[in-house]
Amino acid sequence: MIADRRGDTFMDSFNLSLLIDGIVGQSDNQILNIVLPIGLKVLGGLLLLLVGWVISIRLSAWANAFFETSDLIEETIEKVLVQLIRFGVLTVAVVLVLQLFGVQAATILALLSGVALAIGLAVQGTLSNVAAGVMLLVLRPIKIGEWVEAAGEGGSVSRVGLFRTDIITINNVLVSIPNTAVFQAPIHNYTRLGRRRMTAVVGVAYDSDVDRVCDILRKVLADNPAWDSDPAPYLYVSNLGDFSVDISVWAWADGSVYFDAQANFKLDAKKALDAAGIEIPFPHHVEIRRLE
Repeated sequence: MIADRRGDTFMDSFNLSLLIDGIVGQSDNQILNIVLPIGLKVLGGLLLLLVGWVISIRLSAWANAFFETSDLIEETIEKVLVQLIRFGVLTVAVVLVLQLFGVQAATILALLSGVALAIGLAVQGTLSNVAAGVMLLVLRPIKIGEWVEAAGEGGSVSRVGLFRTDIITINNVLVSIPNTAVFQAPIHNYTRLGRRRMTAVVGVAYDSDVDRVCDILRKVLADNPAWDSDPAPYLYVSNLGDFSVDISVWAWADGSVYFDAQANFKLDAKKALDAAGIEIPFPHHVEIRRLE
């Protein structure tokens, strides 16, 4: 009797173990059926992002190399196009990953629209800089390498981006200016037209021979090949001041040598007038003291 009860107890325990093993086995299969597809999608998404990242780098590098050897597009626009190519490929990769996880194209479009609206409201000032950057690229009032004065800063343009414009000053200082400030303010481009006209004023004493002074200044200009002969330099008496007769000098030079030519003219004119014994007057102050 006792043996039969023990046998029944053993069988019950054995059946319970089989039942538990069956339940656990089914649970493992269900978990595996759920986790495995998700894991494969995650792995596939990571691979897509990695491939997109590599392709974006390769395409941007290829585009940059192509633009450097081609004169079809200006350097100012080239850099922006390279950035757009890179971010465009990355955007496509992200969209493919979302579609891999079952997100519909309409949902993606609505999501991107919502994100764009939220970002637009949060960074209105930044978007205005982007809009100004696009206008600078389209209208092209400035180009890389040109000497300009914009937003109160003067120097050589080193970069025109979607957000900011970089200018290197004559003192080799990099100034980064928001595009809105550049676009809304007057822009002085000293390189675009090629040549620049110097307007210099030379003052001489009233007892000087004005015709002789003009001949000396014309020779100074002629001795420097940087100054153009066509149109010829133009000299005239522009003012009869309190201390001097002011002679204005107009002369044209290429923009690339203008600053050096202007500086050399002032130095050479001073030396030539001194050698000719012509005085360049300056104000004299007389101090009178009362003796008590």
